[in-house]
Amino acid sequence: MTESNVPVIATGISASLLATIIAASHYVGFDSISDVFFEGTTLILLGYMFLTLKTHLIPYSKIMIGAYLLLFNKFYDLLTEVPFIENYSDKYEVIDTLLDDGTLLVAFFLIAVGVTAIVKSIIREGMKDDLTRLYNRKKFPEIKLPSFDLIYFDLNGLKQVNDIKGHAVGDLMIIRFAQALKEHCLREEMAFRVGGDEFIVTVEPERAITYINSVHASLLNESISFSYGIEKATKENFDEALIRSDKAMYTMKKAQKKSTSSAQILYR
Repeated sequence: MTESNVPVIATGISASLLATIIAASHYVGFDSISDVFFEGTTLILLGYMFLTLKTHLIPYSKIMIGAYLLLFNKFYDLLTEVPFIENYSDKYEVIDTLLDDGTLLVAFFLIAVGVTAIVKSIIREGMKDDLTRLYNRKKFPEIKLPSFDLIYFDLNGLKQVNDIKGHAVGDLMIIRFAQALKEHCLREEMAFRVGGDEFIVTVEPERAITYINSVHASLLNESISFSYGIEKATKENFDEALIRSDKAMYTMKKAQKKSTSSAQILYR
């Protein structure tokens, strides 16, 4: 029996057991067969969902505890449909309320807290680049500095690296550059990957050159070079500054290519 079959088998057994209980209702003396049916069916469905999702929920302790409490609550509801158990529970009203309404409240609270944490985690992960773990464009609205120097970076020669050495080596180049960008960011400064070899960094006003020099120094002994464009920006004019810094970066890139080509001609 494979693990994937467990929920189906358990559900089948539970459904058969419920059908047997309902068939024997004349001997048990249930007050309401419909209540037994709906309480039992709800418990079976919850059990199926839990067994199906259990392996995925293990890292989330609050949801796991909440799920166990919810299953217990539904089992208790079904159990108290039995007349003599119901009569016994009515004698201890406070305990009955805690086991019924109390466990249900705690279960929903824990599940709600756990689900909220998962959703927040998904949103945070959706704002990060998978390869470099830098922020992506979705994080732009949450830039921390009200005013800043906007630096638009572009790696030089990534296409040649990909073509000659392979994309795996190109990815390592991207990751190393991203590490350098993040390493030199101060507390409120942020680094983003916005394209294959394009990055954006928001740094404190008047700190762009200092930041660029720090990044360059950390990559001095590595075969990684870059072009960049700088613009002063605020959250209000961010889009316009982004376009201008992009153009400034390409102007530098063209100048570097022209300089390299001229040097090659002179060398020949």
